[in-house]
Amino acid sequence: MRKELIWVAIIGIAFGLIIAYGVYRINSSIKSRIPQAENSPKPKETSSEFKIALNKPENGDVLTESSVPVSGITKPLTWITVSGESGDYIIQADEKGVFNEEVDLVSGINQIKLTAFDPGGAQSTEKVLVVYSSSFQEKTAGTPGPASATSESDIRDKVAQKVAEAMNKPKAYLGVVTDITDSTIQIKSLESEIKQISTGDGEITVVNSKGTTSKIVKLTDVAIGDFIVAMGYVNSNSVLLAQRILITDAVVDPKINAFLGTFGEMKMQPDKKTVAYSFSNGKTTKIKVTSIKDSDRIIYVTNSSLRTIFLIADPQS
Repeated sequence: MRKELIWVAIIGIAFGLIIAYGVYRINSSIKSRIPQAENSPKPKETSSEFKIALNKPENGDVLTESSVPVSGITKPLTWITVSGESGDYIIQADEKGVFNEEVDLVSGINQIKLTAFDPGGAQSTEKVLVVYSSSFQEKTAGTPGPASATSESDIRDKVAQKVAEAMNKPKAYLGVVTDITDSTIQIKSLESEIKQISTGDGEITVVNSKGTTSKIVKLTDVAIGDFIVAMGYVNSNSVLLAQRILITDAVVDPKINAFLGTFGEMKMQPDKKTVAYSFSNGKTTKIKVTSIKDSDRIIYVTNSSLRTIFLIADPQS
C-alpha cells in the first residue's frame, strides 16, 4: 500500500512538471511576439517651458547708482514683467528674444523678479538679488590694455585683465553670522553655503539698519546670529574683503507673482494703491482701472494685494 502511494506521488509530481514546462513554453512564445517595453523607443517629452537668461545684473552685485539696467534673453516676442522693490515694469522681447529695462532701486537689498509670458500662457521666472549703497566706495578701474591681442603674451595679459576686472567688481555676501574671530566673520548664506568675510584690512563702516532707523556702530557690535550684508571685493580664495557691513533684517522671499489672463478672470480686486498701464508697441501709458473691460487681456502683478495691472496688445502686433 505504501509503495502504491509513493508511485502515485511520483507520477503526480512528474505530471505537474510536464504541465509547468508546457505553460512556460507557451508564455515564452507569447512574450517573444510582444515588443518589450524596455526595448521600445520612449516617446519624446514635449514641453512649452522656456527660460530667462539674465545678462545683468549678477546675483550679489553691489551698485552705487539708484537704478540698474536689467537685460537678458528669452523666447522672442514674449511679454516680460520686471518687479522691483518699488514697482513693476513691462517690456517685450524683440525678434531675437533680447530685452532690457531700467529698474529703480531702494537703499539696501533689492530683490528683482522677472516673469516672461508667451501668447499661449506658458511662463518662465527668474530672480536676482542686488545691493544698492550710495556710500560704498568703488575701486578705480585700471587703464585698459591694447584692443587687440596678437601674441601669446598678449592673450595671457588679456586673460589676466579680465580676471582682474572680475575681482574689482564689488560684491555682497548675505547671511546669518555663525562665527567671529579677530579678523574674520563667517556666515551661512541664503543658499546655506558657508562664506568667509575678512575684516582685518583697512577701515570698515558698520551700519545697524534694523527696523526703520540706521546708525553707525562698531565692528564689535556684530554678533553671532545677526543677519548681515557685507560689501567688498572677493579675492582668489573666495573670501570677501569687507569695506561696509549692514546689520539688517533677514531677507524674506518676496510674495510677488505675475499672471496672464483677462480682467474679468482676476480673483483679486483693485484697491487705492493699484496702478494700471496700457502697454502697446513697446510704450507704457498710465490709465484708469475703470477703463479696463472684463474681456481685455491683461498681465497683473500681486503681492499681498493687487499691485499693478498691464493692459496688453498681441505681441505679434
